[in-house]
Amino acid sequence: MMDARQRYLEYFDRLERDNENIKAYRTIAREEALKALEENESPFPVVFSDQISTRGIRTTANSRMLENYIPPFDATLVDKVKKAGGVMLGKTMAREFGVGETENAYGSCAAVAHGENILGFASDYDGSIHMGAREYGLFACTPSYGSVSRYGIIPVASSMDRVAILAKRFEQIPAALDMVAGRDERDGSTFSCDGDLSELEAPDLRDVTFALVDGLEGSEAAEDLFKKLGRPQDKLRLESLPYALPAHEILSSGEFATNMERYDGIGFGYRAGEYGNVEELYKKSRTEGLGREVQAKIIFGNFCLSEGKYEAYYVQAMKARTMVKEELEKRLETYEFLLAPADKRLAAALYLAGLPIISMPFGKTSLLIAGSAFNDKRLLAFGGEILSRLEREI
Repeated sequence: MMDARQRYLEYFDRLERDNENIKAYRTIAREEALKALEENESPFPVVFSDQISTRGIRTTANSRMLENYIPPFDATLVDKVKKAGGVMLGKTMAREFGVGETENAYGSCAAVAHGENILGFASDYDGSIHMGAREYGLFACTPSYGSVSRYGIIPVASSMDRVAILAKRFEQIPAALDMVAGRDERDGSTFSCDGDLSELEAPDLRDVTFALVDGLEGSEAAEDLFKKLGRPQDKLRLESLPYALPAHEILSSGEFATNMERYDGIGFGYRAGEYGNVEELYKKSRTEGLGREVQAKIIFGNFCLSEGKYEAYYVQAMKARTMVKEELEKRLETYEFLLAPADKRLAAALYLAGLPIISMPFGKTSLLIAGSAFNDKRLLAFGGEILSRLEREI
């Protein structure tokens, strides 16, 4: 264990020199990590984004509103990782409350890329973590909605929020998902997972149906994969895709505005120092404590939920969400998996539908693979086989 302690000490020395440049960590947990090494038979380094509650360590959501918040409990995710031997190196930068300005929206990606065996966990509501993984050359996985408990995670949009897993090596992903997946009584959206998610059986690609989502930037690189596999290029266009981002923005903004009501300067969060009455306290606390982008999303969300606008905006967005979800599910009845370059519109659509996603480095972009809900183990096995074939240069 002394060797492990020395390795961690050396890493923290390097991290404290580099963090200003890589802009990965909001809080570095040197002392807590060294303490966690004691009587830990199988330690491994992990990081959590700053929206995930960690007992005794600041959880700020990268916002002035929560700059001094120290949770008295661990998120279910954190508790499971610690019990498995995880040693938390620190809390990583993220967008303010998941949506606002920050020094590095992909702090978790930067942290994982900075080390050799670091496992990253981040909260994500729109699939942007896959864009970050593309930027840093990482593997990323967002399992089916409800696979991993979100208890203790500061929410953005409760019907879309998910935990994302980040790693430099693909084999870390299934083991990590097996570690954290499963039913949690404190999160009613979760479900039990059958079987060992880390024990994957490589499929015969000749027996697997998959298609390329056409019409996206960077599709040419994904087309090359089919050529290397010697497969005909089955392509499809998602007719509902143009509606995915607008619907996602409207619905997530409405949910976000509701979730942010608790930060009023009275019961929770930053409190303005000078005010004349309760209404002024409320206004000044939120104006001073929240960044402009966060405020803008709250305002837009309340607008979409307001009387006279709800039917025109929010209800129509819910109908668009249903249309997106139904089209994806119908396509996945024909093809077991959908492949595409990492794309914001497609990621938003997949998050609206709650479908599992993995992404992996592929040339100058990332290859995104999605499957049916709750088919996570098969998706991981398929992704692993694709990677294996690529590494053998097919």
